[in-house]
Amino acid sequence: MALRARSINLMPLMKLKDHPIQALFQGVGGRVVSVEVKEQQEVKRGDIIMKLDTADIDLQIAQLEANIAQQNVKIQQAAIQQVRPEELEKQKLVAASAKETLDQAKNNYERCKVLYEGGSISEVEYENAVSQYEIAKNTYEQQETQVKNLAAQNSTHSQNYEYNQDLMSLQKDVLEEQLAALKLQKERMVLKAPVDGKITKLVPKAGENITANATAAIIQSNNLYYSIYVDETQVTKFEKGDEVTGKVSALNEEITGTVRSIASAPQYATLRMSRDKGLSDTSSYVAIADVKA
Repeated sequence: MALRARSINLMPLMKLKDHPIQALFQGVGGRVVSVEVKEQQEVKRGDIIMKLDTADIDLQIAQLEANIAQQNVKIQQAAIQQVRPEELEKQKLVAASAKETLDQAKNNYERCKVLYEGGSISEVEYENAVSQYEIAKNTYEQQETQVKNLAAQNSTHSQNYEYNQDLMSLQKDVLEEQLAALKLQKERMVLKAPVDGKITKLVPKAGENITANATAAIIQSNNLYYSIYVDETQVTKFEKGDEVTGKVSALNEEITGTVRSIASAPQYATLRMSRDKGLSDTSSYVAIADVKA
């Protein structure tokens, strides 16, 4: 929305005011371990005011980080346990080699059988051929069984692996979300100045406890504002975000500000405005304008 600049003469009693800002530990509480500033000390936005004890939350963070590391190991192990395609292909080659050996042993056995029955070779030579054939046959059957087992294992494990990977990844995501929440909570246990200004009051001392969202310090902000009182016929001219210029009589100069809020004025202001203007009772409103730094 484009800003609408206009000149407004403030009432003689109007004056610039500063903001008292309450600094608090948002959503966290605990024992104060250190206070980094003193009352009446000037601070800049982001300066540390005080810190809470983080021993318990540090333990929780360490435990979650360990759990996440363990989850990563489980995910990696699950990937390693999966039968790789090259392992199955290698076993198929071994089985194929065993089949060739079996075919050769079978041919030799059949040849020796004919020769033995014709009396051309000894019984020992024949029995050696039979033994070699049986060994080659058993070896091939074992290698072929291993191929089938690896193929079945690969099929079953692939399905289980995909399911387990999704489950473990979801569990890891939950742990990481919990870790992020704890780290944010720990960050909030360090109270920092929200604005530039002066520390006017420190509530807890080092060693004392403070509850969540309780005021820990009050800062007199360096940012100024002024109030513009208008009646119901003028309030429609103001919108949040409008840029306005008013003259402060005490300074005898014009001050530019931006309308922050518009609300009904206190009852005493309404009565005064009606009396000063010689009007019957009418509603009045106050627009709060922040002064540009």
